[in-house]
Amino acid sequence: MKMLIAKSRIWLLTLAVFSLLMVNCSDDGSDATEKEIPEYVKETKTNLVGEWILVSSTINNESVVSSEFEILKQSRANFSEDDTYTIIYKTGSSNSSGSTVSTSTQEGTYTVEALNQVTFFNSTSTIEFIDDKLQLTTIITNSSGIEQTRIDIFLRSDNEELKAPEDTGVDISEDSDDPIDNTNTYDGTAVIAKLQGKWNISGVTNECLQMNTMEFKSDTLLEFIQHKTTFNRSDLLNYNLSVGYPTPANFAATMTRGNEMVSFDTKADCQFVKTSQLEFIVKNENTVLIKNVPQAEILLENDTTLKLIYTYSDANAMEKTIEFTYVKL
Repeated sequence: MKMLIAKSRIWLLTLAVFSLLMVNCSDDGSDATEKEIPEYVKETKTNLVGEWILVSSTINNESVVSSEFEILKQSRANFSEDDTYTIIYKTGSSNSSGSTVSTSTQEGTYTVEALNQVTFFNSTSTIEFIDDKLQLTTIITNSSGIEQTRIDIFLRSDNEELKAPEDTGVDISEDSDDPIDNTNTYDGTAVIAKLQGKWNISGVTNECLQMNTMEFKSDTLLEFIQHKTTFNRSDLLNYNLSVGYPTPANFAATMTRGNEMVSFDTKADCQFVKTSQLEFIVKNENTVLIKNVPQAEILLENDTTLKLIYTYSDANAMEKTIEFTYVKL
């Protein structure tokens, strides 16, 4: 009996030691697997993982019209570290009476085959990862029942093309969602008399900025003309222009939106020119406000000098102020 108990103890001890060895081997194997992730996979995921923004769309090689692109540009694609992705498409059209929007979602997985070579699964579109862009090719059916090929280009949200160019001044645009108070009762007749005429920006070195002007044309109308040396994808998106990516070397277009007219021209010395027809209000003897542009105010320093003061929030949500001096011509 004692012999049987001793053998049982030896057997149990052996089993326990074997189990510990198996656990250690399993742990060692997991660590080795983690360490064996190829560099090309890591680098590809560094380029792929994140949010992507639709920046261009064509149907049968023709750019989508701006009323449809205004909705379509809201589409997003997100790629995750766990080899999954989600694509949310917004389609429809927009006009003066409103917009119609339809949302569809694609979800799937992906596998990195080689450096920046990815196979995508479970998508109704053909997805290609090409250089710094994603290209999605989809067969769609139009209202007449005819099949068409739509090609959409996405850029990752941190792409330089989606950032506002530096040293381009400020973009004075109306914001109907944040209008200024129009109940001012100050009699600005004398101030308006001083303002009438054209004013030119002063004290800047950029040759295109030097062409910026504002002209007070009546008791309430202000024409503001802004120039920029170049434009990028963020400007095109802002004005709902679907243009091939990269932007063609020879591209020109003119867009009218509300009281704004914008010209894009890659061959011009100043590639971006915007003319805005704005209304203004004299707040007091020194201050002029622009209707529907709450970020900006104009300070009249004397009969021949005024300052445009623009307040904005930077990338860190810190409020910043920039000033430009204008002199009367």
